[in-house]
Order: sequence, then structure tokens, then C-alpha cells
Amino acid sequence: MRLVNADQVEQVVGGLLGAVDVDGGATDEQLSILRALTTHVWARPDLDLAIVAPLGPAEVASAIGGTDAVRRFHYLLVLLELCRHPLTEAQDAQVRAYADALSLDSIGLEFCRDLVAEGVEVARADHDRFEVNLRSAQVERQYRDVPLRDDLTDPDLVARILSFERLPEDTLGYALTRFYADHGLDVPGASGTTLNYIFAAHDMNHVIAGYEPVAAGELALGAFQMGMNDSEVSWILCLTNLAIHEAGVIQLGDIAPKHETLSRPGVADMFGRAMARGVATTGDFAAADHLAMAEWPLAQVRAHYGVPPLDA
Repeated sequence: MRLVNADQVEQVVGGLLGAVDVDGGATDEQLSILRALTTHVWARPDLDLAIVAPLGPAEVASAIGGTDAVRRFHYLLVLLELCRHPLTEAQDAQVRAYADALSLDSIGLEFCRDLVAEGVEVARADHDRFEVNLRSAQVERQYRDVPLRDDLTDPDLVARILSFERLPEDTLGYALTRFYADHGLDVPGASGTTLNYIFAAHDMNHVIAGYEPVAAGELALGAFQMGMNDSEVSWILCLTNLAIHEAGVIQLGDIAPKHETLSRPGVADMFGRAMARGVATTGDFAAADHLAMAEWPLAQVRAHYGVPPLDA
């Protein structure tokens, strides 16, 4: 994202176009996602995808090999693969050719390969095996030493969060309580799940970034966090959101799988804007001690991390 230099954008876009040129060509959804990225993330609305020359695997490797653009190309390659419905053997084979040319390997590529070749259950196992190793980095900071058990509730955490209702209405903590009330969500700790302390952090990130806990908002938050810091943790969160809300193959708690969310009107553009907004954010708040900032005005939290306005 931010390390795809201006002079590499057309090469990256050409490579991505080549990677989805199968089964009669790129789908409308794949093109809408790529158009949103070129317009918002790379500020190149002038790029006409109909006339950009697709690049083959060897051409892409020659053009961007050995640069930071490879890692970003890698993530977007998986994103576009998951936006083809149905995901076909031809699409996966094409992506594999680009991955091989650039010596790429990742959970995302493995997830897609097994989704096509082995089915949903094997792909889910791929995801879960990788995700569990990154859970500690997703936990709300003050709870990282607390065991993650699926039979463990935490009434003290519930009481602590609900106590934020007494804070001034402009604070982060109060906004978090409204987030749960407005969307009819259980406060983390009320149910026994290994995700309680992860949800506490995740929901704070929703409030700070300003995205709603619906399918489009979850995808936007994943894109935002990838733009803000494209770390392994951000990537697994983005991949999880895609697996739940785009590919429809994973259920997380009570969150039911959904298909083709990015094909809905305006959602691809929202995704691109969210990623660009994350790139423009000057600090990474995803793993911050959110609870320590509960009494801060929400506007102060956003200013501290340089979060652009939601409509920017």
C-alpha cells in the first residue's frame, strides 16, 4: 500500500489484471475492487482498467521483484482471488503462477488453494491453525495474561465496560457502551468464549475508526487496519473478514457467513476508501491500551493517532 511507489502502480495494476484474466476475464466485482484501489489508495483515477496492459507472471517478477511492492501485490492477489464467485481451479492456478514467479507463500494462498482443491473444512482448518498463533497480539492489552478459554466469562470486564456509561458522552468509553447498545451486541465477557478479550480490542477499533459492525463495516475495518499497518496480524484480520463476509466459509461466534458482500452497491468503493484512510492515519491504534484511554474524548483519540475524518 504506502510502499507501492508511484512509478510501480501501473505495473502492480497490470499484474493484478493479468492474475484475474481467466474464465473469460475478470469479473465485475474484481474490477470494481481494483478500480477502488487505484482511485483511492493510489490516487490514480485516471487509470483506465480497460486499456492498462495485463502483465504475465514473469513480467511482474521483473518489474517489482525485490521491492516492497511484492508484499502488497501478494495481499491484493489473494483479495482479488477471493472476490471471484465461484472460485475456480483456473483462477487459483493463475494466482499460483504469479505467486511462484515472485516466490510467494502464505496462509492466504494456502487457504484459497485448499478451498478449491480440498473444500471448506480443510480451508477453515488452514485459517484456524494460522490465526491461533496470532491471537495474543489481538487481545486487549490489559488482558494479555488472562487465559483464553471457551468456557470463561468475565463479569468484571462486563462491569468495567458498562461503567463507562457514566463517562461524559464525548469520551471513547461512553462511545463504546453506545456501540453495544445501538447494535444490540453483548458486552465482551458476558458469554464464555476465547474471543472475549479479542472482541474488546476489536470493538474499540470499530469505535475509533467509525465503522459499523455489519458485513460492509467489518470489511472496511479490515481494509483500514491493513492500510494503517500491513502486519501479519492485520493481514489475518483482513483475511478472516474476507472468509466470513465475502467467501462465506467461516462462522465466528454468532456472526453468520455471508457471500459477495463486496459486490453490493458502494461496498467496493467503501473498501478502497477505508484502506486509503488507514494509509493516511499517522499512528497504529489497533493494539493500543484502549481501556486506558476510555476517559479521553473520542476526538482526542482520533487526533492522537492522526485518523482522518470518515468521509475523507
